[in-house]
Amino acid sequence: MKLSIILLALLPLCAWAEDSKQPRTLGNTAVLHLYYYAPKTLEVTYVDSYLFKDEGSCKDAIPKALQIATVYASEGDLVSAACVGMTPPEAITKPKQSRPGESTQL
Repeated sequence: MKLSIILLALLPLCAWAEDSKQPRTLGNTAVLHLYYYAPKTLEVTYVDSYLFKDEGSCKDAIPKALQIATVYASEGDLVSAACVGMTPPEAITKPKQSRPGESTQL
């Protein structure tokens, strides 16, 4: 009985600990992914990600990021990079306003 009470008390702590690991992406609209991979098998060995405020600055950072990353790549590994936009869909950023006369009643 006591064990179940302790487990129930610890359950919210586990959920809270996982939430703190999520990165904050407020205001960032692009991500630069660096892929380290083995050239023979094309197996991705490591992925590193960096947030940027806009896609233009992300694309401008690719050559310098590749220069830095190739130094730290394992022997024989190759490195590639890609920018990915994080622009949310327009339906989320500009939702349609419903008028009170158009709503349905249950």
